[in-house]
Amino acid sequence: MQAAFFSHRLAFLTIRFFGKVIFLRKKTSILQQALLLTAVNLSLRGVGMLFQIWLSDRIGAAGLGLLQLILSVSGFAFTLGLAGVRVAAMYVCAEEFGLKEYGGIRQAVLVSLRYALCTSCIVGAALFFGAEFAARRFVGDLHAADSLRMQALFLPAGCAGSVLAGYFTACGKIKKLAAVHVCERILSLLLTALLLVFYSGKDPGKCCMAVVLGNVISDFWGTAFLFVLFLRSQRPAPALGTANQMLRRVCKLSVPLALSEYLRAGLSTLEQFLIPWGLARSGSTYSASMSAYGTIGAMVFPVLMFPSALFYALSDLLVPELARCSVQNRTLRIRHLTESCLRMGFLFSGAIAGLMFVLAKPLGMLLYKSADAGAYLRIFSPMVFCLYMDAMTDGMLKGLGQQVASVRYNTITAFLDVVLLFVLLPRLGIAAYLLSFTATHLLNFGLSLHKLVFVTEYSPEIHHVFRVFFCTAVSCAACFCFPEGTYWQMILLRTAVFLFVFLILSNCSGAMSRRDAEQLRRSLPRAHGN
Repeated sequence: MQAAFFSHRLAFLTIRFFGKVIFLRKKTSILQQALLLTAVNLSLRGVGMLFQIWLSDRIGAAGLGLLQLILSVSGFAFTLGLAGVRVAAMYVCAEEFGLKEYGGIRQAVLVSLRYALCTSCIVGAALFFGAEFAARRFVGDLHAADSLRMQALFLPAGCAGSVLAGYFTACGKIKKLAAVHVCERILSLLLTALLLVFYSGKDPGKCCMAVVLGNVISDFWGTAFLFVLFLRSQRPAPALGTANQMLRRVCKLSVPLALSEYLRAGLSTLEQFLIPWGLARSGSTYSASMSAYGTIGAMVFPVLMFPSALFYALSDLLVPELARCSVQNRTLRIRHLTESCLRMGFLFSGAIAGLMFVLAKPLGMLLYKSADAGAYLRIFSPMVFCLYMDAMTDGMLKGLGQQVASVRYNTITAFLDVVLLFVLLPRLGIAAYLLSFTATHLLNFGLSLHKLVFVTEYSPEIHHVFRVFFCTAVSCAACFCFPEGTYWQMILLRTAVFLFVFLILSNCSGAMSRRDAEQLRRSLPRAHGN
């Protein structure tokens, strides 16, 4: 309980700090919306992680591996159906909102919805009639066919909901969006739990169907609520241009995005199937390969990426904020945002990476009763620096109109990942996956950061990077100076020691400047009051 309190407290203070930086001179209500979005994301991730633990006990690591493959196919279909229009709709709505063209916002959303429904219906029909082929050829288990058909039926609703979520984010209507997401997630978990208990039993195929049904039904109702809220929020203002002009504007952004995302999503999906295939070729049995794949994908990464809700919330908020700054030519504001977010983002990434490293073993045993999960979590923990900062960097690039460049980098690294996995997995086994994951994600972040620095003309502070690394390494070393106890004792003691040493070193080394510390100090009383 105390460890959870420390993590949520740290996340709350972090988003409050970023809110002060991002929404400087803005109304307090926008800051409250940013806080709400992050709190909701953290809470939903926490509930989802607990549900994942229960699900792993029920269907095992091999069942989780099968579910991951089904979700990979449906995720690829979702990318095809969305066709890049979510980011395009968010960007156009943010521009219209910055210019106070409310009729243009309504027109952009309606045009984007028609675009998404057309493309998603075509993709959904293809998936529905090709479900058995996909299950046999790609998943390797015909039990997955019914789950894929169900995903296909509800695909248009999911794509429409994504477009509407982009509108609410672009226009700062975070409170309504967060409320719908909470209700949607609760409904999904309740439906899935009921279906798992009363319908699926221990059958892997039915268990996957239960999870899919819970997700798609909740997505449908979530989309319906968002559409009603969208209609009620509209002002009776005429649009300056015609619908055809808006369609051309949306297509100018979405078509190149879609082409790049199709290639990247195809490569990413292929990557998901190459992992169990390559592990089996390396000498492991199919069951052992699916178990290893399920351990990493469904046990380790939910824990590793749990605190990233903070960064993904900021990423979504930075897109419309930077888009408005771009259309208003506020270059100094853009440079200030870049500097502050990169500095503090890297500092907090260091804190999270260090905590994941020192708590890996007790978390793996307490959450999953798996020593392998703890070992993999420790191996992947240094990648927190790259993964979290890449999420924020991508958000900034999209807000600055560099969506195509961002997707291009993702495509390049996904292609490299597929090549490395195909060549190395049969020879090196799971070590090849670790090597490929590290190399490609570092390359992706490096390319994105280079582009961001070039666009904003910001000079990175290299000494700040070394200071954060130093603070993280010394804080981790301090935790291992104490003897091990029970798993709960290890979590509580190491969390307290790490945070204590890390905060002292951050202040003494200059990793956290006086201005950063002052802004955090001012946040404390208000955070306590809330």
